[in-house]
Order: sequence, then C-alpha cells, then structure tokens
Amino acid sequence: MPLRRVALVAGIAAVALAPNAQAAGQRLVGGATPSVDAPAATGEGGDTAVPVTRLRGVVSGRAEVRELQRALGVRADGRIGPKTRAALRRAQRKAGLRADGVPRRATLAKLGIVTRTVPSASGTTAAPAIGEEPPLVTAARSRIGSPYEWGSTGPDTFDCSGLVTWSAAQSGIDVPRVSFDQYKVGRPVARNRIQAGDLVFFDTAGPGASDVGIATGPRTVISATTSRGVVEHATFDRYWGSHFVGARRLG
Repeated sequence: MPLRRVALVAGIAAVALAPNAQAAGQRLVGGATPSVDAPAATGEGGDTAVPVTRLRGVVSGRAEVRELQRALGVRADGRIGPKTRAALRRAQRKAGLRADGVPRRATLAKLGIVTRTVPSASGTTAAPAIGEEPPLVTAARSRIGSPYEWGSTGPDTFDCSGLVTWSAAQSGIDVPRVSFDQYKVGRPVARNRIQAGDLVFFDTAGPGASDVGIATGPRTVISATTSRGVVEHATFDRYWGSHFVGARRLG
C-alpha cells in the first residue's frame, strides 16, 4: 500500500520531502521547524512513546493523530478515543507488541509511520506524547471491569468517588473522598474544553455533584456505575449529557 509523508509547518499541513523516510517508503509524522519537543518515554520491549511536537507554539498532535487513524483504517477525527484505541490494540497484538492502545514508536513503525524528533531551543520544555494519558486516567483505566460497591475505594470494587480517590492516590494526588467535596477542588473547566484527566460531575444520584468520573478525552469518561461497574462511556449522550453538572481540573 503506498504510504505518504505528512509534515506541518506553522500549523498548516504541507508535503515535506524527507530523504530517510522517502527511501524507506514510509510516512513521516511530526512537523518541520518544530520549536518545542519532548524526550520520548520508554515502554516495554523498546516500544517508545512518540512526542507531540509544537510548531511555532501550535500543538500539531491532532494532525498526527489523524495520520495514525488513517493508517489504522478508522475515522480520522484527530482524537484518540475508544475506537482508535481498540484498533491500536488489534494492531499491537498482531505485531506481537504490548496491546495497551498507546501509539509508541515500535507500534508506529509496524504501521509504516516514521517519527522525527528535533530538540527544543531551550531543551527544557516538554510536551506530552501522542496518546499518552495522564496518570489519573491510566490508573482509572486499569480498573475497568471492576464491580460497583457503594462506599468502596478499591482496589477491587468502587463507588464513583471511590474510583476517583483511588486513581488520584495512585497518581500522587490527594482529593477529598466524596464527589460533592471533589467538586470544590481544582478549577472549573468549560464543557467544550474538557480534556483527559479532568473530573466530570453528574447529578445521577441526586441534586448537585452526586456522581463523578474521570475524563479520558473531550467526550468520554471512566466512572464506576451502579449498573455496569467501572466502564468508559460517553460524557454527553442522551442519558449522561442530561445529567452533566460541570468539570474541574486538578493541579
């Protein structure tokens, strides 16, 4: 299958000729003239996380995610959600890599995507990796499938605020025990600016912030539900959207 290279210059998509990638017949993810970059994190088996570069101060991650999604054959919307992660896990299992749904270097290499890292001018500013989750989300995701139990803070069963308390503790963050108090910490986040790691509150268990989950992206959240236990679900579907109260960002 013919593969193309994509580069972003000042946030605008453009075709970039890269001799190394051209010789390999592979695609290039990452921008030309990046001003900020981060060292990659190392995973198992040398599968290294790919940095999202900033081009003249503009994060080019969404364009890079679209390139990844096109390689996976899923809808290229620029967001790493449940469908993209599922496709990534399938590709990783097929390649004999750790199937964690995170697009690291070895994973992208198997998909024919070449990455390029250029040090920042200062060498001190770091950007997150493509698909790299905040520790709070990673902790919550590890508990998906756990049963619901009122008043429980894990590690095997949870209620909604108990999942937040446990996940925060694994991330070195101290939060109050109950959702109403959790709604008082951090700073408020507008509905259209929710990002992974934010706490998202609902009124499904009574008036006010009686229910809470951990956002995995702008439109998805992990929470301990009474009917299905710990699951990742939509934030603004007909049911959850009608009970949305607000969101808070820790730190």
